Amino acid sequence: MAECLKHMGGRFLEVYPKGNKRAAEAKRPMAKFCGVSVDTVTGWLYRNDHLPRGEQYIRLMCFLELNGYKVIEAERLQQKLHNFIRLIGFGLISVTEAVEILGYNDPSVLFALLRGDRGASDEVGQKLWDMWRARKDQLDEAVEKASEEFRLNFSKAIVSPRPTPTTEESIPSGGNNCPKDGVVDIMQGLLRLLDSGALSNLTDADWVTLRNSSGMILRLSSHLSTISAKLVSPS
Repeated sequence: MAECLKHMGGRFLEVYPKGNKRAAEAKRPMAKFCGVSVDTVTGWLYRNDHLPRGEQYIRLMCFLELNGYKVIEAERLQQKLHNFIRLIGFGLISVTEAVEILGYNDPSVLFALLRGDRGASDEVGQKLWDMWRARKDQLDEAVEKASEEFRLNFSKAIVSPRPTPTTEESIPSGGNNCPKDGVVDIMQGLLRLLDSGALSNLTDADWVTLRNSSGMILRLSSHLSTISAKLVSPS
């Protein structure tokens, strides 16, 4: 988790350098999801020796996964524990309810279980499975809704809005004055970059950055697929 926070903190500093007045506002989705203050989020990102415990730890884990990170602490858990953590992290069951249903006397026992520090009996394991199965559809809906509200989009933050071009600006000078020529030039440039291996040997951090632009990439893929279909279809 610490490595994920370190990477995310670096992205925040890249887009919102120290002193940037928009930095606090940009952290609000994270603070709201985790149920903490913006100052607490700042501490997690830049002083990650101050990591949360208990329910905040679970919510932070779910927030990082929601934003494309592979949290090693979550990856190491059995699937039934991981599923159950998501029920708590996305607000479908409270810690109090979970403790009561599992028959524990103290929330600390539950958190030890969810950290992988304590084993689960067959009876507890069955209860974990039953609670997840009964709420699976609700969880899918909650994750989808949270993705719309709480996913960070750093690429959107650093792109300045383009003014609407005038008719004269939208038509390139020279050639046959067809704006489609520019699109072809861009595609040729992109192809050269990809052929040169610009996206080979990507790190986990690189994949996170790409996932933040997944909407744009999927739309581009859709447009290119439409063009390809027309090229290969009989005239």
